[in-house]
Amino acid sequence: MNFKTYQEKAKKTIQKYVNDEDIDGMIPFLGMVGETGSVITELKKKIRDGDGYNNFKPQLEEELGDVLWYISTIATENDIDLESIAIKNIEKITDRFSDKDSSNFKNYDDIYPKEEQFPKEFEIDFQEFDEKGRKKLKIILNGHEQLGDSLTDNAHEDDGYRYHDIFHFGYVAYLGWSPVIRKLMRNKRKSQPSTDEVEDGARAQITEELITLYIYSHAQNHQLFKYSNRVDTDILKTIQKLVNKIEVNDCTASQWETAIINSYKVFDELKKNNGGRVLVSLKNRKLIYIGTN
Repeated sequence: MNFKTYQEKAKKTIQKYVNDEDIDGMIPFLGMVGETGSVITELKKKIRDGDGYNNFKPQLEEELGDVLWYISTIATENDIDLESIAIKNIEKITDRFSDKDSSNFKNYDDIYPKEEQFPKEFEIDFQEFDEKGRKKLKIILNGHEQLGDSLTDNAHEDDGYRYHDIFHFGYVAYLGWSPVIRKLMRNKRKSQPSTDEVEDGARAQITEELITLYIYSHAQNHQLFKYSNRVDTDILKTIQKLVNKIEVNDCTASQWETAIINSYKVFDELKKNNGGRVLVSLKNRKLIYIGTN
């Protein structure tokens, strides 16, 4: 039986309990809470009695069926299609927990001239130095070219944020995207004016910096992801909302999570070793800490 047929059949069994329409509409919500409790009760019995409770499966099936009826009823009474709920839920969880196979990633550079593409692989060297008692950092591309100005933490305390460009390089490696790094590497896609303005321009760069700072603020309360391979779903959803009008909007939550977690692992190595060399591999979708010179 498909969801459409189930919802049609379940609709015929909906009862009216009171004359107040508003109160009557609340009853299925309360019923679902009660039936959810019944599902938990079955788990309690299973834990308590172990193999002695041989009626667990049929009872659980019945209680889950009751939960499904209430879900269907709530959907019906609010003009929502049960099948649509199922489809959208699958889309959502697929986006969040999809296969991280790099073959699923899009290359945003394919249709542009080679000089406007990110190199398929390159090395960056984070070199820390002291200037008048302040820790500063310069980033060297492929052993000879400095990218941008030297950086500080721009903070009263030493929190290592001077290394935050590693997150932008992580977006390059794992998402094939970073308007900030495009500007630094001078490979903006000027052959297509609208792409240069919208995808590689100031607004996209500000969005990327905002995302990076937003994640960093969250990460500070989670030990900078040292002991985690997960990013809160709400964080990932907010990121996707921020990029919903630019090319990277087709990256899944799972892809963003991969980029964030792996970038923070390299960030930790850079802080711990006061810098070092990093391989950015767009062709292999990897960000690898090589070590200090």
